[in-house]
Amino acid sequence: MTTPGMINNTKANTTNGLEDIEYKTREEHATLNRDDFMKLFVTQLQYQDPMNPMESAEMASQVAQFNMVDLMYKNNTALQNMAKAETMATSVTAIGLLGHKVEYAGSKVFVTEDGVQPFHITNDQDAQVTKCKASIYTSKGALVRKLDVGPIDSGQDITLDWDGKDSSGNDIPPGAYKVVIEAEDASGNEVELKTRTLGMVSGIETGEDGLPKIKILGDKSISFKEITKVES
Repeated sequence: MTTPGMINNTKANTTNGLEDIEYKTREEHATLNRDDFMKLFVTQLQYQDPMNPMESAEMASQVAQFNMVDLMYKNNTALQNMAKAETMATSVTAIGLLGHKVEYAGSKVFVTEDGVQPFHITNDQDAQVTKCKASIYTSKGALVRKLDVGPIDSGQDITLDWDGKDSSGNDIPPGAYKVVIEAEDASGNEVELKTRTLGMVSGIETGEDGLPKIKILGDKSISFKEITKVES
């Protein structure tokens, strides 16, 4: 069987029947797609010695290789289509969240005309928290109120008990306020607690990964998977 000519970096030698295979980069030259494999396979059949045809076992092996490449190509296409469909479904779901309140991991508590929105503090550590304080600040860093939260057992989840008033007993205006948690165990060691907040979805944007990002009014944008609860 005659061996086809060498393929250069730009275009196959026109004498070997592969003139349609072109490569733009060195990386492309090092790989073959499904069409390239078929052209090589057909060319190999064209250039074999008619007096010494390919053995049936070798022929079957070549056909099996082509079928494998074709199946991998189709599977890859199917996975890409599934990913696109999932992204589209997620985007449609995200749009449906506009105007709704969602719960997510955050450090801001929102005050609305209806009052203070729920702000959760969770002790997911093995140690019991014996002292816990919550300091509430404005967006400019001014201290509004410092609350004594008290002890929190391991695994316990509590809601911040705040009436929306400052340290002088005055009602504060609606807006987003930052909460800083300071917690200690019985030995005085710092304990890191998790916090969740309830915010309003104000918009949808596309992230760097192509997936939708949820814009929270007065706070950061979050991914769809960060949402732990949706309120009607």
